[in-house]
Amino acid sequence: MSALDKPTFERIEAYVLDRMGADERLAFEQRMATDHALRAEVELERENILAIELGGMERLLKAARAEHPERRNEGGGLSTWLKYAAVLAVLLGGTLWFTLRPNANERLFAAHFRPDPGLPVVMGATEGHTFHDAMVAYKLGDHDEAIGKFTALLKEDPASDTLRFYIGCAELNAGRAERALPMLQAVADQERSVFARKARWYAFLALVRSGDRNAAAAVRFEVDDPNGAKARAVLSELN
Repeated sequence: MSALDKPTFERIEAYVLDRMGADERLAFEQRMATDHALRAEVELERENILAIELGGMERLLKAARAEHPERRNEGGGLSTWLKYAAVLAVLLGGTLWFTLRPNANERLFAAHFRPDPGLPVVMGATEGHTFHDAMVAYKLGDHDEAIGKFTALLKEDPASDTLRFYIGCAELNAGRAERALPMLQAVADQERSVFARKARWYAFLALVRSGDRNAAAAVRFEVDDPNGAKARAVLSELN
């Protein structure tokens, strides 16, 4: 299945969220039985919704911790937050789902975003050990640690497109699209940078996730950049 048309996408969403009537659901499942591409899209949508549900859960738990910092040091602190999680899990089955459910921007971002794997790191390297440590943290998903170390290096080398690109990527990986944008756009504007094309694509996705369709539509991809076709497909689904 190539670029997913809007009616099919909406039917997949209705199926995954159990919003189909019995007859419609049966017909859809019969179609899935012979359509491997459709089954793959259904599984992808399940994964995307689960990822965003868990992200919403994490945001609420962080907000709860921030609102009640005194509880961090209480005895049985973990159980306190597990109680929050249990309550939220119940609520997710009802009204709260409509607050946390992914909108079109989040769904499209989740469907098209693949984190940059980072640069190779050489074990035992003695030169550039701070960059090495930062890249290891990036690869392990320790976003804030990686950002802190990359940022410290950027102060020493403010013209580094490599550092700006990976700070932007780490921010985007952490779900902070607005903070990722300035770094990614700065690299995308450096036409000679080896990271320019990737930075432009990630900046586009960050704008999609932020819900700024007009700014996303204004991103210009080079004629031979395959990301241009993907960006046009994403924008068509936002219409």
